[in-house]
Amino acid sequence: MLNLSKKQQEIKSSIETFAVLLDVDPSWATAIAMTESSLGEHQQSPTGCLGVFQMSSIAMKDLLQNMSGDDDLIDIVCGVAFLRLLMKRWKTIENATLHFCDPADRHFYLDRVKKFMRELET
Repeated sequence: MLNLSKKQQEIKSSIETFAVLLDVDPSWATAIAMTESSLGEHQQSPTGCLGVFQMSSIAMKDLLQNMSGDDDLIDIVCGVAFLRLLMKRWKTIENATLHFCDPADRHFYLDRVKKFMRELET
């Protein structure tokens, strides 16, 4: 049995959750991440790969370009991950939203998102 740090246990739990949602063997996904980055503890790659799974930009492009249009779970995971990136970068929902859409549609888009947020809260 592995002696995992608290952070490694949290990452393992996240991997298992998404693996189940995406119909991937959780132990396989965790083992790949453990091999690649020790579950996030040692995320340095001499080839420029990043993160828990050490995904290269080429692998990410391949994933995104070859997603089938009916693979909603992968689309959702990628979309939420991109929103997380935008929030980290732009700090507020408003600013992040303005960078999610086409620059020509920013204010229309932001107003529409705010409207739906209000409607979803009720």
